[in-house]
Amino acid sequence: VSDPILDAAVFLPAGGIRAPGIGAVTLSDTVKAIEYFHPGFGHYFITTIPGEIASLDSGALSAAWERTGEAFDVFVAGVAGTVPVCRFFSAAFAPRSSHFYTPSVTECDIVKADPVWTFEGEVFNMQLPRPDGLCGNFMKELFRLYNNGASGAPNHRYTTEYFVRDQMLARGWTPEGLGIGVVACVP
Repeated sequence: VSDPILDAAVFLPAGGIRAPGIGAVTLSDTVKAIEYFHPGFGHYFITTIPGEIASLDSGALSAAWERTGEAFDVFVAGVAGTVPVCRFFSAAFAPRSSHFYTPSVTECDIVKADPVWTFEGEVFNMQLPRPDGLCGNFMKELFRLYNNGASGAPNHRYTTEYFVRDQMLARGWTPEGLGIGVVACVP
């Protein structure tokens, strides 16, 4: 952008600038969580990691994973008022494997102590819901649904869409979280 009166210009790097803290959420505070589905396993998976997304989209990890068309925004690390989300992986349910995500410190500590699961790190941030399971202004409820191990391995689906939540409940999945199954709040 430039100012013709003062003959000055401001140049921003690709992707803009980011200053987490107070103020409204900006695009630089968020990243998209992309959802995939493995028809053979009946499992869902989300990721925000660009290299992982590229590998899944190209079939390099497995040609079986397909984008569902569902996605939701999450916060990048360091945004005030948010908490890190722990990501875990387990291959103990061969031939299936599973990932698990939680913004709960207590739940993260419990799963870290379980030898079946490998802690992969804190991958993005979310806000925690109020005790009644609702989210504040301009935030969406993130539902977590559990397959009850029906596929021979645990799997969770994360969605902000009520219709997707309702479809999963009709298929026998169990809501987890507060209220009607809200695990976090996302922009």
